[in-house]
Amino acid sequence: MARKHFAKFDAISSAVPDGEAFQAVIAVKRRGIDENARVHWVANGHRYDLASEADTVAEAALTKVIEVRDDGELIWESGAP
Repeated sequence: MARKHFAKFDAISSAVPDGEAFQAVIAVKRRGIDENARVHWVANGHRYDLASEADTVAEAALTKVIEVRDDGELIWESGAP
């Protein structure tokens, strides 16, 4: 799990269970407001046998996020998904 801070949001990479596998996600939450985190599925829905594999993919994806828009959408570096 990795954490990255942006102008108005915090983002966390993680692995979440999906049946008997795991998926890579990035969750974003606006700082200072009590609302649910918005979850972004990364790796085009690919499922991983191990949580550590999904977490590694999510961490790598988070390094390519350069900002979070006001509506919670991720802004990727040029050439990233």
